Amino acid sequence: MTALVLTFQASLWLGIALIFIASRDASIFHPFTIYLAFHGLVFVIRPILEHVLGFERTFFWMMFYPTEDQIQATLILTSLGLVVFALASWILVPAQPRLGRRLPGGFTTAEWWAFGTVVLLLSPLVAYSLYASLGSATPGDDAGGALIQMDRDPNSGVAFYTNTTGYVAEAEKCIGGISVMLIWGARFRLWSFIPLALYVAERSYVGWSRWTIILTLMMVGLVYLVHSRRRWVPLGLLVAALPVFLLFQQLGQNRDTVKQLVLGTARTNEAPEDNRSWIERQDGPDFANFDFLTYVMDVVPEKTGTYTYFTQNLQLFTEPIPRILWPNKPIGEPIKFFDLNDYGNFEGLTWSLVGDGWISGGWLGVIITMAGVGYVLARLHRWFWRGDGTHFKVLAYCTILPLTILTYRDGVISIAKFAFFTTTPLILWHILVQAQQSLQRARSDQRKRLMGRSAPGASEPMIGAPARHP
Repeated sequence: MTALVLTFQASLWLGIALIFIASRDASIFHPFTIYLAFHGLVFVIRPILEHVLGFERTFFWMMFYPTEDQIQATLILTSLGLVVFALASWILVPAQPRLGRRLPGGFTTAEWWAFGTVVLLLSPLVAYSLYASLGSATPGDDAGGALIQMDRDPNSGVAFYTNTTGYVAEAEKCIGGISVMLIWGARFRLWSFIPLALYVAERSYVGWSRWTIILTLMMVGLVYLVHSRRRWVPLGLLVAALPVFLLFQQLGQNRDTVKQLVLGTARTNEAPEDNRSWIERQDGPDFANFDFLTYVMDVVPEKTGTYTYFTQNLQLFTEPIPRILWPNKPIGEPIKFFDLNDYGNFEGLTWSLVGDGWISGGWLGVIITMAGVGYVLARLHRWFWRGDGTHFKVLAYCTILPLTILTYRDGVISIAKFAFFTTTPLILWHILVQAQQSLQRARSDQRKRLMGRSAPGASEPMIGAPARHP
């Protein structure tokens, strides 16, 4: 029976994908394109590999062993999520790509001035964050000299800062946004890639937050496709992305891979030789959102006795408050109805956007969550294609679109954390540019008024005009 459900799900995904690609709305810039790729990888290919090759290492990690009925229910739920997301993000809000629309040239002198001002304003904080990150400690390690120290909540498994605030520790992620702005403003000149290369090297050396590498390179790829007026990613870029994918996987297996290569040190706890094939090595947590979701469906609501009723989204309001100002700030969501770790090992795992909807309200929660997120992203997609392709519109959309992968993987909250730091340089730059333009308009209007007052005869009566009598 599971094989039949797998066949149905794969056929549904493939059919929707073919119909979408054949439509006029389809392009790499559509949020449904990103979700199709995500769904196909983690909810179609992954379950097939599990069924055919017997992948089960993630289930062992969670101390949860699903039945065939549970696997089939998860497959049906993810298919429902796909259909709802397609309707909300594609069918209800159609928007055709306008690849031939007018695009601006490189940054003007005033825009470069604004860019330089933003870099100067953020440089001290970013430099300190960068320096501290290179000597940061792994969550739970006893490293008293580290400038960034973290601990992990034993119940939820959520990591949090103990000697600093996230605004300082995460500030270096602004470099990604600055790098994309520089490359776009300089129109892809070779020298403009230097900050990006240094940032990727630093992220690879640190080893943690490896998603920042993938997402930043995706941002650069998208602005390049806008510039070259391409609807889809050319084969050459896909081939160039392969080493990045391999680096991503290697850092997942050993966060210190690049650091050890640079320093010439060996792994302290050398694992036994892994003789498994490359396919078999995929039996890990990297793309195991289907496994995580199956666990979540088993726990909620049968074992928890309740749903969250969307209260986990209240973290959007508590997360921005620094823990240094609120020492007793709740770890994770401010209102907890249950803890998934009470029923197994869910430490460090994510429930995906579908799972976010499930814990909120079961089948109805999935429909509301997928429809809401899909509709909001669809409106953003339509805004992107309307009007001219301004600097701010291109940079904002191409920065936010890759971050939606985190929403699909983690749920609604995750994108807010990354978006804050990656878009801060762009928002500050946009404010400065708008202020300059407003000032210029004010000066121009003032000059026109002065010229009008000083024009000859502007305030004198015309010759021969009849005299006015009281």
